[in-house]
Amino acid sequence: MKQSSISAVRIILWLTLCIFFVAACDTKTASVSKTDNAPVLAGTWVLQTRIAEGVESPATQRFLKLTFNSDGSFRAGYRGDDTQKWIRAGQGGFSYTPPYLNLYWETGPILTVLVSEAGPERLVIHHGRNLVPLKDQEPDEIFVRQKVEKGPTRSQS
Repeated sequence: MKQSSISAVRIILWLTLCIFFVAACDTKTASVSKTDNAPVLAGTWVLQTRIAEGVESPATQRFLKLTFNSDGSFRAGYRGDDTQKWIRAGQGGFSYTPPYLNLYWETGPILTVLVSEAGPERLVIHHGRNLVPLKDQEPDEIFVRQKVEKGPTRSQS
């Protein structure tokens, strides 16, 4: 009897271990949960100003350009200063449930920022790094929507 009860315990432990591993390996990667708010941000936004100690100062370096599409995807561009061309910084998907904007980068990281002001032409973004002392946090950033330039059109003949 002892031998059969030991075998039953081993089988139960083995099954429990298998179930545990299957459950642990069944995690899903972060995915974009499409929200109805994606079209609100659709367009190209460029960093224009930073707010440090309550004062707005024009951005003179580390520019970021975000292009949001109404399907929930985005592209990001970067340049160090005004003289440089835009460099592709990455892309991915996003979800916007005010006041939170989640950027799901295709390389894996997820960035959540607080949109403290959202208007048709202006976004104020707070990075919200609570574990960093206030004096070391990055300032809030103001992004301005870029106007869509229309190309030449034909006049009626």
